[in-house]
Amino acid sequence: MGRGMGHKKWCIPDLYMKEKGDRPTPSHESITLLNTGDGPCEVCIDLLFDNGREPARLDGILVAPMSARHIRMDQLEEWNLTVPVSTCYSAVLTSSDNIVAEYARFNWIDGAAQSFAVIPYFED
Repeated sequence: MGRGMGHKKWCIPDLYMKEKGDRPTPSHESITLLNTGDGPCEVCIDLLFDNGREPARLDGILVAPMSARHIRMDQLEEWNLTVPVSTCYSAVLTSSDNIVAEYARFNWIDGAAQSFAVIPYFED
């Protein structure tokens, strides 16, 4: 099986779930997982919160070969989890094989749309 691009461990230290507001496209965050390998991989995302709140885990995230998986942080029903709004938190991603990870945020600030994406810190 050919290894894909990327790494197995990723860290996103600065996440923040803003209130959705009343816009047609709500403020939200997403984590994208890209698997360029020729086999499937399984990813786990550990969420670490400020103020001593217990960590949460998104288990069993399957990413098919040569495909991407987008995890909207405001739509975690599959894991029976809700990220609290107006709370700072971090994420540690662990994959069974190499992946490329991206973090994106879409917000409404003072009536204007704001969007950005970053490639998180990684280690082997």
